[in-house]
Amino acid sequence: MANQEKSSAPHNKEIWIAVIGVIGTIAVALITGFFGLLSSNRDAPVPTPPALTAPSVTIEGPLVAPLGQRTYFTIVSQNAVRAEWSAGGFGDGRSIEIRPLPPSHQIWIEPTDSARIGETFTLAVAVYNAAGQSATAQRQFQVTAAQP
Repeated sequence: MANQEKSSAPHNKEIWIAVIGVIGTIAVALITGFFGLLSSNRDAPVPTPPALTAPSVTIEGPLVAPLGQRTYFTIVSQNAVRAEWSAGGFGDGRSIEIRPLPPSHQIWIEPTDSARIGETFTLAVAVYNAAGQSATAQRQFQVTAAQP
């Protein structure tokens, strides 16, 4: 029996050496792979967000606004998410915001002060895209007497 114990001892020693070799090989592979990933990410280009197209806007509508009647104007925009419009000197002169802004949006003006007949007013619109870029348009109209 003593012979058998002595012959198995070299085998145990060989197994431990093999196990240590496998562990070392795996550790080296993991470390090399980890640092390889770090260096490959460092060289990768940083993605840039897509450029937003500048907005555009036009105002369609008549040149006159009859007293006591609604006169409609259409705001036509591209690449815009919101708009602000006002009719300088008309009504209380406040700015009205439209959010979200569809590609075509209709607004109306209804003159009620007969003392303003013959006066010309400017309808102004500013539109903005998601990045804050803007575009503007203006349209003049004149208040006229009511049509029969």
